[in-house]
Amino acid sequence: MDQNSHPIDSYSIEELDHQPPMPWDRLLAAIRRSPQLSAVEAARIAQHQPDVTTDVLNPLPAPGPPTWDGLHRVINTLHRKNLLPDDLPQTRSASVILTHLLTELALAISGHLGPRPDLRAASAETQTEAAQVRFEIECITWLIAGRLGVRAAASGSLKGYLKHGELIPEFSRDRVLQTVDTIEALFGGALAFGAAIREETPSLFELDVQLAV
Repeated sequence: MDQNSHPIDSYSIEELDHQPPMPWDRLLAAIRRSPQLSAVEAARIAQHQPDVTTDVLNPLPAPGPPTWDGLHRVINTLHRKNLLPDDLPQTRSASVILTHLLTELALAISGHLGPRPDLRAASAETQTEAAQVRFEIECITWLIAGRLGVRAAASGSLKGYLKHGELIPEFSRDRVLQTVDTIEALFGGALAFGAAIREETPSLFELDVQLAV
């Protein structure tokens, strides 16, 4: 389905012995259900041993939506690293805000807003088509959300590709996977990130059972 995509194009992923790249939709699914691995590692295993990825590396159970305490921890971390966007959506949904943050991080760290050598992130070409930028950002956001166990629907051209087999623009698999790993590494990896977004800060006061309603 993804004849238009570039093959995996980094030395860190070229160790796949130059095999024909796995269809992008299958690779996305394998990476999403393997948060205990980096995105690059999950892609390598899926390429070499697709049955192992499917049958052994079972998906971890989704432990629930992000909490506000967890979201504040993420925001504070991004603020310290000078990665917090200027504006956040006005909503009472922690999931919506987290997805927005993932999208903004994907834009910044993928190099589409300029190189980030301080994060060793992949650099985008100087003249990248808008359709390629959108598709890569949609893939990055959807991958991380899935690996964190956060409900986030595929959007835009990624949704059309996954649901209807629509053609996709040329894109860099390597940049997508490296950006996923770079973002998750800010929080210690996907599993630690998933735990952080569900953090609950204990109350300083115990609630009187008789007052509970």
